[in-house]
Amino acid sequence: MQIICGQPLPFGGVPTTGAGLRAWSLGEGLKAQGCDVVYSLPMDVVAHIPEPPAEITDAAFDYHELDRAIEKQAPSVIVLQGWTWANLLTESEDIPVAVDLTGPYLIESLYSQVEDQQMMPFLKLQALGKADYTTCAGEVQRHYFLPWLHMSGHDVKNDVCPAIPMSLDPDTPEPLESPEEPVFVYGGIFLPWQDPTLVLKRVIQKIDERQSGRLLVFAGPHPTFPFPTGTTPEIIETLRSHPRVEFAGVVPFEDLTRRSKSGSIFIDLMARNVERELAFTTRTVVALWCGLPVLYNDYSELSAYIADYDAGWTTDPGNTDDIDRILNTVFDKPDDMQQKSRNAQRMIREKLNWTTTVAPLAEFCHNPFKRPAGNRLLNQTISPLDDRFCRMLIKMK
Repeated sequence: MQIICGQPLPFGGVPTTGAGLRAWSLGEGLKAQGCDVVYSLPMDVVAHIPEPPAEITDAAFDYHELDRAIEKQAPSVIVLQGWTWANLLTESEDIPVAVDLTGPYLIESLYSQVEDQQMMPFLKLQALGKADYTTCAGEVQRHYFLPWLHMSGHDVKNDVCPAIPMSLDPDTPEPLESPEEPVFVYGGIFLPWQDPTLVLKRVIQKIDERQSGRLLVFAGPHPTFPFPTGTTPEIIETLRSHPRVEFAGVVPFEDLTRRSKSGSIFIDLMARNVERELAFTTRTVVALWCGLPVLYNDYSELSAYIADYDAGWTTDPGNTDDIDRILNTVFDKPDDMQQKSRNAQRMIREKLNWTTTVAPLAEFCHNPFKRPAGNRLLNQTISPLDDRFCRMLIKMK
């Protein structure tokens, strides 16, 4: 099968994104289930890879020539990371198409404001109408997507759109010994729906109060195209000159995981909003895989995983007293941190293991089918060559 993704994958010495990690985790999970997998990325994304593997170069595509890349690979199944690519499929009607719905893209666009808000719903219904099979990243997201699938002609009376949570290799890395003083790690792409301002300020205040500890920041703007950054750069900029803050920027996946292993805790506590409630956050899963306990919110689906396995702490992102209590624990109870680190990796192996979570998609890939056409409730069609669509695609690629 051929996996289509518009973001860099976690290899080749370039930084990746949540979408790239998601596509890669599905592909590697499918490989573990006995599937042959080819990754296809846009040519301008491949151009960011210093020495791209031959199979990546061979399967690269130009925008609006996706069909040509598919014809060249002749896959038995097309797996699209995100629904937008389905609107570029024009000559592949005989190949079963799976669409992985990894996040509430329309909700994200309310914050980014880079898309045409009036056209997006019609584009989404048009794209989902081309899908023979869909997956998403969590049960909460599934309920968000079901009305869209119904409106695009899917029979939601049947069991559709299974949840495949963001998962990683069950062979978790070996964490390093605890550092002499706490190392707080924060990382991720700057995005307009994410605001860690309060918790990062509390971390720095606690470091100053204790005169101990460091904050290691792996964060920055999107690595391959301009995208609104939100408020996070403002708080990061105020921290740059602090003597106990190291700002590493956005780094390749292998560097991120290698350096994260020397940390004490991953900080991923964001102000609450509707996007954060629906998200199954990739950066958090990567931190847990590295053996980092996480400081996380108490309102999203992944929160329950963390609480059940005691793999960190979940709290209200506005509760400064509880945040301070947790930060004091990081300083005062290193043995608790070690146990939470072990719990985090056990959770990955048992619950977020790509060899098992990918099973519904693997079953479709082993036994693909074309879905009987349903009736879209909103039957407006927008050409993939429409100028507005082209402009939107360029902005989000």
